[in-house]
Amino acid sequence: AVVVALALGEFTSGLAYCASNPDIFPMIVKFSLCSAVGQSFVFFTIAHFDPLVLTTVTTTRKIFSVLLSIFMKGHSLSLTGWSGIGLACLGIVSELQAK
Repeated sequence: AVVVALALGEFTSGLAYCASNPDIFPMIVKFSLCSAVGQSFVFFTIAHFDPLVLTTVTTTRKIFSVLLSIFMKGHSLSLTGWSGIGLACLGIVSELQAK
């Protein structure tokens, strides 16, 4: 990320923003740590299982994130959105039955 920021000429403006908003630096560190841990789980899953398992886990997590957002935060979903969730669930169930 540092190399890309340097190449795009955004590194100094990013540092200036962090300097003028010091409260954001701990958030950036936490976000970076969570990203690193998440990437480690991705590599672990691929190394010990296979990419299909990773895809299933990732899709299931995304479905539950959407459902949690709908039911806990009161967000709404169109008929097309519910159809997409239904199709994703059917795909996961079919993968599980195929094994």
